[in-house]
Amino acid sequence: MIGAPVWHFWIGMALSGVVVLACLGLIAFYMLSVQAKKSPSGKQRRHQDL
Repeated sequence: MIGAPVWHFWIGMALSGVVVLACLGLIAFYMLSVQAKKSPSGKQRRHQDL
């Protein structure tokens, strides 16, 4: 049981990194989707003109 705290620490660090990356990904996806609605490109612009 001596090594248990060490493993808990590293598992916690790995999970924290995954959570931070997931949050950054969600923020980036949200920003890209909002930007796409503000300035549609190509096919979307032609569709809105109709």
